[in-house]
Amino acid sequence: MFIEIVGVIVVLMAIRALVAQDRGERLLYLNAMGFGISALIALYIQTPFGAIIAVTYFVASTLSSNAIAYALDRVKEEILLDE
Repeated sequence: MFIEIVGVIVVLMAIRALVAQDRGERLLYLNAMGFGISALIALYIQTPFGAIIAVTYFVASTLSSNAIAYALDRVKEEILLDE
């Protein structure tokens, strides 16, 4: 039951990420999708190895979200400096 609920939430976040106009909103939805996917991994593979995979995916998706946000912020600052 939990797997289906989390799956529906992940699909809704994917749709909202496609529809969102602002980059910041998209990053929030993508981050929520990362949390949901790591939860799906942990719920589906109910072993200690599944927990390790879920934690690894969670950490990697969080790092990538932060890297994307940092890069977008730097690009925004550079555009402002050029004007």
